[in-house]
Amino acid sequence: MYQSAIMKKHLIYTLIFAVLFSSCAKMVDGINNDPNNPTDADPNSMLTSIMVGNMNIQEGDLARFAGMWSGHFRGFTQQYQSYHQYSVIARNFDAAWQRVYSGLYKNMVILKAKARAVNNRRMLGVVQVLEANLMGTATAIWGDIPYTEASDDRFPNPKFDSQASVYASLQTLLDSAIINLGSTAFVDFAAQDIHFAGNMTRWIQTANTLKARYFMHVKDYPRALAAAQNGISTQANNFLAPHNNTNRGANNLYFQFLALDRPNWIDANGMYGVNLINPTGNRYRGNAKTNERARWNYFYNSATNLNFAANGTGFFNHSTSFPLATFAENLLILAEADTRVNGFTAGLARLNTYRAYMNTGAYISTAFLTTGNWRYDPYVAADFAAGGMENGGTSPLAQDRALLREIIEERYVTFIGQIEGFNDLRRVFKETDVRITLPLNFGTQFPQRFLYPQVEIDMNKSTPNPIPSVFDPTPVNR
Repeated sequence: MYQSAIMKKHLIYTLIFAVLFSSCAKMVDGINNDPNNPTDADPNSMLTSIMVGNMNIQEGDLARFAGMWSGHFRGFTQQYQSYHQYSVIARNFDAAWQRVYSGLYKNMVILKAKARAVNNRRMLGVVQVLEANLMGTATAIWGDIPYTEASDDRFPNPKFDSQASVYASLQTLLDSAIINLGSTAFVDFAAQDIHFAGNMTRWIQTANTLKARYFMHVKDYPRALAAAQNGISTQANNFLAPHNNTNRGANNLYFQFLALDRPNWIDANGMYGVNLINPTGNRYRGNAKTNERARWNYFYNSATNLNFAANGTGFFNHSTSFPLATFAENLLILAEADTRVNGFTAGLARLNTYRAYMNTGAYISTAFLTTGNWRYDPYVAADFAAGGMENGGTSPLAQDRALLREIIEERYVTFIGQIEGFNDLRRVFKETDVRITLPLNFGTQFPQRFLYPQVEIDMNKSTPNPIPSVFDPTPVNR
């Protein structure tokens, strides 16, 4: 898709980022004699680079766009004020698209070939999971994308595969990954595996949670339920982007943006997310069984600001690991999918399993778990009956729909700062009785996708025409 010069530039970028992240000079050993002009890398070094590059996609500027459009925070000044109001142009997405394709996907193709060449089936499986995470995010936010012909020099104008076919291909890819991850054929790469240090059980569970996530995206709830039952089974197995404060390159990317690069460009003033979990907010979701103060303090350090204090342990702090796929998400997939497939009783039991987990403090930093700051007692059926705690008002819902509304709201809060929050909002957008009633930032339409980048429009004759606008739903959400 892109010329070798561009590919080389992004290989340099990901390798340098990996070196900064690990603070380990050996990461570039053996590339060639000119470290400023790498043409190849050993498989283990490539693996770390790809992991760090994927973290950048999931946690960087795309996540900030998703968060602004999901009501989790606000673009306050400079160009972020325009972005907040859905005023974007194709050029705004050039850098992310190039990182996805020439910086990451092409290197994933190369690394898979290297792993196969030495029969390192476990490394192959890990790269397949990372590829699924990367391309699943890409198709979720852009819709139809190049995939089967991408990063292949035989196709100078790679076709845009349908969004449905990309999701289907990713399911096949993850099935293959699960088999490979269980193989006994491998060359050790635990030292370069910054996520799980070579623990294949955790990789297999991550693969199943990603399968469940993508079945949710296409509204195949029975298969989402089945996959999630083999998904991430404990908080200790969370798929996280690790961070620390050893150097700037290792910092949480939100912290880098909020505290170092663009102070005051983003805040939370007046946003739906902060008001939903703020005990003094005008939309507070707490009740006699639910106290959200600890979670509010974890995400936000006031009613107007995100919690990125350098001396703290909030979600946006420099050393806080960023969620890529988690036990919390897996439990909520089980809750929503079981409600949709098997009805109210099954779904309520799943939600209460999630609430029991939250009542342990879950992913909230212990610094915020002071007495009286959190509570997630189990719900009972009467809470969702007409007039119940979670189904009041003049127009109560059917009991199962009231439960579904609560689960979707819980997912919305859990995904603060994550791209998956934006994916959820669009997935349930037409279910007006249970969706999040998110106020628009501007105008009369809610954004439904990110724009195809200008670099692709200019270089690929296969780019869809007419080019969809930011308000055109992706195919799976039409």
